[in-house]
Amino acid sequence: MSTAINIESLFKTYPDGTQALKGVNLSVEKGGFFALLGPNGAGKSTLIKLVTTLYKKDEGHLMIDGSDPDIDFKRVQRAIGVASQDNELDPGETVMALLRFQGRLFGLSKTEANKRAEELIDLFDLQPVSDKRTADLSGGNKRRLHCALALVHKPSILFLDEPTVGMDPLARSLFWEVITRLNREEGVTVFLTTQYLEEADKHASDMALIVDGSIHFAGTITGFKQLVHPQDASSLEESYLTYIKTLSPVC
Repeated sequence: MSTAINIESLFKTYPDGTQALKGVNLSVEKGGFFALLGPNGAGKSTLIKLVTTLYKKDEGHLMIDGSDPDIDFKRVQRAIGVASQDNELDPGETVMALLRFQGRLFGLSKTEANKRAEELIDLFDLQPVSDKRTADLSGGNKRRLHCALALVHKPSILFLDEPTVGMDPLARSLFWEVITRLNREEGVTVFLTTQYLEEADKHASDMALIVDGSIHFAGTITGFKQLVHPQDASSLEESYLTYIKTLSPVC
């Protein structure tokens, strides 16, 4: 299978001297469902911002959907969709208006943008709030709108940063139905970060564990669980906690 994301010897140091990434090597298969896990401050957000072109690397090599962001930035931007916790929504605009505007930004005609907005409103069950201003949305609806906006241009790689924060259990269930369908039926590569490890355990197949700017494990979720608890059928959360505790001097 071809590679959607390939990272080699990636380093990033902040102006204050903090070394956020220390030679990260990582590969995500095209069409895969991948989870990046790690404690707060481990380097997850920095890595996400690098692979989504928000940060520039100091050293290393990065390929996104077969392109180097330093050489073909526009192609990489077209290939990725990003639902980040940092995304701000215009509080005065409605759900429908924002989706239409996003479509126009990506070069869709007015008719195409309207049609795509309607498709995404249906897909994420946002019909009841489509004419509401984003300032009046619940936290869960805001998160679903973030994901809808990330999909307007039909990217091949979708980055989800803590996507279900603020969602109630029913909304979370409906959200994952949409994402897994996109992954399985349309071949969208999903790159997930989450603190809800049961979600990663249920939906993702591959993972990496980053701690203190370095990758400590990369492989299948099943392989990680077997590595930590070879004799038990432990959950990802149990295995993660056990592993992290062994690194307590580092964490």
